[in-house]
Amino acid sequence: MILGFILSWFVRWNNEEKSDLGTTDTKDQVKSDQQGAGNKAEEPQNRLRPIDDSDHVWGDKNAPVQLIVYSDFECPFCAQFTDTLKEVEKEFAGKVAIAFRHFPLAIHPEAMPAALASECASEQGKFWEMHDKLFADNKAGDFNTEQFKKDAADLGLDAARFNQCLDTEKYKDKILGQMLEGRNLSITGTPTIFINGEVLPGAYPFEDFKGSDGQMTKGVKSTIEKFLK
Repeated sequence: MILGFILSWFVRWNNEEKSDLGTTDTKDQVKSDQQGAGNKAEEPQNRLRPIDDSDHVWGDKNAPVQLIVYSDFECPFCAQFTDTLKEVEKEFAGKVAIAFRHFPLAIHPEAMPAALASECASEQGKFWEMHDKLFADNKAGDFNTEQFKKDAADLGLDAARFNQCLDTEKYKDKILGQMLEGRNLSITGTPTIFINGEVLPGAYPFEDFKGSDGQMTKGVKSTIEKFLK
């Protein structure tokens, strides 16, 4: 009986946390979220939406390389991938546009509140600052709504405005709409990255790396360089 319980737990864990390329994965999002988005957001087309004014973008959105990441602030692999993004910003400034899109997973209870916090910070012009704060909270293991409100105060945001925005879930429809877009692209885990439409499913490192099959695989740097030739 004990062996059966351990085996059952391992299978469930293995389905949720896939660490080969660092991807937190789930195929069972909360149904009420899907229904809420379906009622209030347009049905997405079955193709990747180019970066537009609705996105949070680092760099020039018309840059020759567009990197779009579907992410979850509570996902440990997404936090890990921020280090790769910092290297992209340093190496390819002016050549790459980075767009962040929400894909909070149902297995992460604080992911939706964190996504809402980022949008409420964006309302006051501080999306990327809050983005960095939230992933720092993730890495520090201090990840809850009260901490998000402390982050807002640290960033000098209007606390009353931010708290009301967060407590009323003002931007939930936007987040749910991006989740629908992701699901329509067959995304099941985070982070999922698209570089000029080419999908990289997982926390790909900046440099090339050896995969679990022993073969060398192009990292983010080589993939970007391919589109700059």
